Amino acid sequence: MEWQQSWLIALASGSAALTLFLTVWVLVLSLRLKRLTRLMNRLLPEGSERSLDQLLEQLLIKQEENRTLLASLENRVEQLNLLLQGCLQRVGLVRFDAFEDIAGQQSFSVALLDNRGNGVVITSLFGRTESRCYAKPVIKGNSPHRLSDEEMAAIKQAMEQPIGQREGR
Repeated sequence: MEWQQSWLIALASGSAALTLFLTVWVLVLSLRLKRLTRLMNRLLPEGSERSLDQLLEQLLIKQEENRTLLASLENRVEQLNLLLQGCLQRVGLVRFDAFEDIAGQQSFSVALLDNRGNGVVITSLFGRTESRCYAKPVIKGNSPHRLSDEEMAAIKQAMEQPIGQREGR
């Protein structure tokens, strides 16, 4: 009889321990299920007849579309970067008095260059009776024509600018 009592105590203790373990396990699983249910409700709008499988399939299709679109956009950005290499990106302006009898720095030299230093330098000389305008090509920061000090200063100013930045911005 004593061995039956100890056997019943052991059986009751084991059952209690197993019950406690299973209760904790059920609580853990309930919390996980609650979290997954919240996530599912966020993914599937109310009244939606779609299943999770359909949603995941739709998300994978959308991801592939986005990947294709991203590759297309990256290609377009690369094309635009190549195109911008030849666009006006550097500007240098030097104002000066071309003649001693004229004040106010109404004459100027302006260098308009692309990213590679190619472009044009334009000089306007303002006088009392006439004004003259000259344009000279610029290739890699130099010109095949003789440049005045003001034209060289305008080119130097343009070449020293960070690309795409203008003075006064």
